[in-house]
Amino acid sequence: MTRYFIGIDNGSQSSKVTVFDEHGRAVCEGRQSLRPYATPGPGVVEHPDDDLWTSIGEASRRAMAGFPGDVADIVGVGLCTIRFRRAVLKADGTLAQPVMSWMHARVSRPYEHTLPEARYVTTSSGYISHRMTGVFQDTAANYAGDSWPLDSDTWQWTTDDTVLAKSGIPREMLFGLVMPGNVLGTVTAAAARHTGIPEGLPVVATANDKAVEALGCGLRSSDTLLVPSAPKWPA
Repeated sequence: MTRYFIGIDNGSQSSKVTVFDEHGRAVCEGRQSLRPYATPGPGVVEHPDDDLWTSIGEASRRAMAGFPGDVADIVGVGLCTIRFRRAVLKADGTLAQPVMSWMHARVSRPYEHTLPEARYVTTSSGYISHRMTGVFQDTAANYAGDSWPLDSDTWQWTTDDTVLAKSGIPREMLFGLVMPGNVLGTVTAAAARHTGIPEGLPVVATANDKAVEALGCGLRSSDTLLVPSAPKWPA
């Protein structure tokens, strides 16, 4: 029996979903471009409506429609998004406001609690993780740098009240953290209907786009350097 794995890659321009066999060969793929950013004011750059989740659903359904094997042989899902987006969620995990792009001026600043219905502050991977699993957990790798109150020694939230206060995010508004390679949860029935991915599959935490890129390029030791380039934007 050949085993298969699903990779979800939610980038800055599109969502890609690829099914790989156990030898790392891509057997099918689905892709959906993201909608243009909404820029309603200076410094405001948002993903319109629920575009991230919508695009992942469309890309996933295309990938699964082209899968030539037995879905019973698919053993797991890896989830990866780009870094430095901010998602503000209601208590049920739905969006309290559009997801902020990494280009949004507020993403690099401390959180300001302006929406009464806001219950959680997370990254785009945290938001998608919850939509996939129903669990309020995210990969710890997406919080390195930026303005999150992460303890880089423990890869957990800081226990320093001063650092927490500077972030503007109360501890109860933060997701639980999972290390890359660990399971975030399993695909819910609702997520299975939306994506076409089988219900009950484990969803595994990965990292962010550049960290995964570095690993894929063979960066495994401190004496190796990867110099990435930014996406090529049209003039």
